[in-house]
Amino acid sequence: MTKTSNKKIISKYLDSEASEAEVKQLLNWLEKEKNQITFKNYIKAKLLIDIKFKSFNSQEAVILFLDQIRLMNKNRNKNRFGHWLKYAAVFIAFIGIGYFFVNQNRTSDAIRKQLIISEGDITLELENGDLKIINSKGEEKFINKTGKVIAEQNGNILNYEKENNSKELAYNILTIPNGKKFQIVLSDGTKVHLNAGSSFKYPEKFLNSRNRQVYLLEGEAYFEVMKDAEHPFIVNTDNVNVRVLGTEFNISSYPEDTSINTVLIEGAVSIFSNDKIYDKATSLELKPGFKASWNKTNNNVAVKEVDTDIYTSWKNGKLIFKNIQFNNIIKKLERHYNVTIINNNSKLGKKNYDATFDVETIEEVLSSFNKNYEFEYTIKNNKIIIN
Repeated sequence: MTKTSNKKIISKYLDSEASEAEVKQLLNWLEKEKNQITFKNYIKAKLLIDIKFKSFNSQEAVILFLDQIRLMNKNRNKNRFGHWLKYAAVFIAFIGIGYFFVNQNRTSDAIRKQLIISEGDITLELENGDLKIINSKGEEKFINKTGKVIAEQNGNILNYEKENNSKELAYNILTIPNGKKFQIVLSDGTKVHLNAGSSFKYPEKFLNSRNRQVYLLEGEAYFEVMKDAEHPFIVNTDNVNVRVLGTEFNISSYPEDTSINTVLIEGAVSIFSNDKIYDKATSLELKPGFKASWNKTNNNVAVKEVDTDIYTSWKNGKLIFKNIQFNNIIKKLERHYNVTIINNNSKLGKKNYDATFDVETIEEVLSSFNKNYEFEYTIKNNKIIIN
């Protein structure tokens, strides 16, 4: 499912309007952890908004959900049935949260501030499940379940405390919407630049007894990894692990991309399948100035030398395209400007472009493309239709 379609199906389900086929599609989509995160965050936002207007029937939703699961699993084996019930449990947990708030009628200003979560908000999910909205122009301290400050936000940067005596891993999830970028400094000093449309899972504090493992659930990130020879830094994506000791590199893993791309700026990285244990003899060693493209379908890897600026300029607010088809440019424009682009011009879609944009508005960008190949377009409410 696409981002747009899955949110429509989730919304239809919550309104008791989803068909059996749509619920089945939703459950299949929930196979992947990154989709479970999206599902969970969307339900939280949906629940809280609906609670404000008191329009959500939690008991009815639970009954409908379980009935549909039982119906779909009549002919499934018991293990498979149990697998689907795992997702039912996740869903019911959030319904329970909604039911609690509705019946407690908690309407203080502090609660109401948390009720309005839009798709344009940067969100931070803490270990205890609390969902926080981050204002990229504000300042805030974030506290863990024991009451200790774990991180401080100053504008567009979130800094995690180095002095943290945690003895167990506690993960946070930072989600960046389209049209925005954000930076995070992990507890070891590693800097992570997150591009628009990204979701990143990481521990509040790395443990001395383990490797430094983080998860790029979706999107694109530029890493400046603090060197620590005793604790390798491993980035897990959908199919691939990237292992480093201390270096700078970029990873892109958007859902619509056919490959997971790793571009090395300096240092060295090892790339290996995320279903295998690291083995230096069988892992791919990437050199600076090269890109490794891991095919999501067949797991083949292609390596080539590249101009790294093309793949890393985004963190400085630039978009660079070199001989790229317009159809592929569209998605990057949608993320960068937080717009929806519908292209009905097939000839334009196949045309290749070289272009660099920095501070231009989306109107100026379209005008630039239009000078090379004339086409008609309309812009209304962040929706662009090209004919």
